[in-house]
Amino acid sequence: MTKTRNAAVQGGYTLIEFMIAIFILLLFFAVGYLTLFPIMSYLNSGQAKIATQANAVPLLYKLQRETRQSDYRAIYIMPASAATSLPTTLTDVTRFAVATAKIGTAGSSCFPGGDFDTVPGYGQPMWHGFEVFMLENATLKCAYEPFSPAQQAFPTSGQATTAINSALALANPPVFGAAVLDIKIKADPTAYVTDFLIKAISTVNGRSNATTYTEDILTRN
Repeated sequence: MTKTRNAAVQGGYTLIEFMIAIFILLLFFAVGYLTLFPIMSYLNSGQAKIATQANAVPLLYKLQRETRQSDYRAIYIMPASAATSLPTTLTDVTRFAVATAKIGTAGSSCFPGGDFDTVPGYGQPMWHGFEVFMLENATLKCAYEPFSPAQQAFPTSGQATTAINSALALANPPVFGAAVLDIKIKADPTAYVTDFLIKAISTVNGRSNATTYTEDILTRN
């Protein structure tokens, strides 16, 4: 009786099969990358917006507070060597002064500042000085500069010029807000309203992004 023995044949991968397997694996990674890339870009953009707002929102809140406690007739810009009243069109500014009734010391921080003083029996502001804002290297700084004596009448452009020059002479003015790229300001056609256009910056993947914020702030009247 003859027995037939079946021999098992073992085979290995050929070079072509190995290359095909690598190609399929690379194709899988490519499809995965192309699928995830838009999602990662969206997340980065969202993080950029969060980073921008994290800098801008506190700045806008503080700027609203200081402006609302002032009067649009006592806010001055200084485009050259002398302070002038608010322009009627949006104008780039790096230096502007906001009259304040807060009591403080020269060169001190604008926010939160000292006590708000009023005219006895009337409740109107008793002006004590200026909060001088200076935009330097994407950082908005603000220093309190008083004048003496305090007065009920609106501070003048001459007083604003003196205050701005005093603040500019400070070696290290207090920081009011960071990551500020640009500030524009004007007097709104609506009485007592001051308009601000502020660009805040953030950086994602080595690229700078700017978000523009518009603020129409009602001052005292």
